[in-house]
Amino acid sequence: MTTDTSGAHLPPAIPGGRPQDEGRHHAPFPCSVRIAARGDGAAVGRLAGQALEHTEESVQPKVRPGKNLIAHIETRGGVVRTRHGHTICRVAADQQDQVIGMIHVCPPLSWIDDHPMAMRPALGQTVTELGMLAVDPDHRGRGIGGSLLAAVEEDERARGVEVLFTKVAWNNWSSLRWYRRRGFTVAAPGETFLIYTACGETGLTDLNDGHALAYKPMQPGVSIRKHAPAGASFLYLSSLPADSKNRRLLINQHL
Repeated sequence: MTTDTSGAHLPPAIPGGRPQDEGRHHAPFPCSVRIAARGDGAAVGRLAGQALEHTEESVQPKVRPGKNLIAHIETRGGVVRTRHGHTICRVAADQQDQVIGMIHVCPPLSWIDDHPMAMRPALGQTVTELGMLAVDPDHRGRGIGGSLLAAVEEDERARGVEVLFTKVAWNNWSSLRWYRRRGFTVAAPGETFLIYTACGETGLTDLNDGHALAYKPMQPGVSIRKHAPAGASFLYLSSLPADSKNRRLLINQHL
């Protein structure tokens, strides 16, 4: 079964990874990364708005932070419990504890809901979506986005998540390059990322909306491989060497 990643998040999440700091190189900036605390909602909303300044107006309503999420951060902090796990908003703060960056991750709720009930718990523990990564314009290019991403990866790895993915516009070359340099594999248009669970096989595919899906394995010793039988390619996670005979047997079994 292959489905897409469309649908609204409850509570609303922040779709669209966009680091916005590629191409600028300054000395590393001292900052701390923490889970958003009560009172950080306004800063998170401001950063997300700045990240979307150059986004087409027709797209902005779909990717702007949900008011429910911003209000929750403002009053309760950055962890929100959902039906398939937690959404978590982290922030980077300077030495005066002023918020200068944010990153938001969540289970891909609508995609999970498209699957049979028996598969949903496993998918919620397997896949995490990076919804948005934003850095204050005056602090871009100083490693803050990388620090935020590293904090997320450490936590997702510890939780046993297998793959982190994000959505990036195809015409946003700087962001695509930024993610590739940090170990993400960008799927070709229409290319499925296969996911195997004890309850069955499924996949993630882009929506043909001008955005690419980029994936990164979270567990040590695991890589993303491409298989292209009869002209149609797909991606999958593998813990085997690229030239392993066992790998070829595994692929044949799944086909």
